[in-house]
Amino acid sequence: MRARIAIGAISLTAALAGSGLVATAGSAQAATGQAAAKGCYVTASSAKVRSKASTSSTTVGIAYKGNRCSEKDVKVIDSGIWYRVKMTTGNAKGKTGWIRSDLLHTSADDTGTCIPEDTSCHS
Repeated sequence: MRARIAIGAISLTAALAGSGLVATAGSAQAATGQAAAKGCYVTASSAKVRSKASTSSTTVGIAYKGNRCSEKDVKVIDSGIWYRVKMTTGNAKGKTGWIRSDLLHTSADDTGTCIPEDTSCHS
C-alpha cells in the first residue's frame, strides 16, 4: 500500500512539474516565468513581420518556421487577431512588428490549469 502511495505522489509531482505548476509546502502555485508566459514561435513556413496590424502595411522582416519571438501586444480587428512581437531568433532577430495569429503559436494557445491560489485566471 505504501508503494502505491509513493508512486502516486511521484506521479502527481511529475504531472505538476510538466504542467508548469510547482508544489511547495503542501500547496500548488503557478510557476511564473515571463519568457515562458509570453514566448511565441512561427508555425507557418514563413510570416511577414509588418509595421502595422494589416496585410497592406510595410514588411519590416520575414520570419521562418520555428523562429522564436516574444509577445508585446495583441490587437483584434476585422481581419483577425494580430500579435505585436519582437523576433528573438532567425534572420528577423531584433525586428519588432505585427504577425497574424494564424501564423504563430502564442501563450494564448497554451491551455493552463486554473488553481484557487492563482487569482489571475478567475473572472
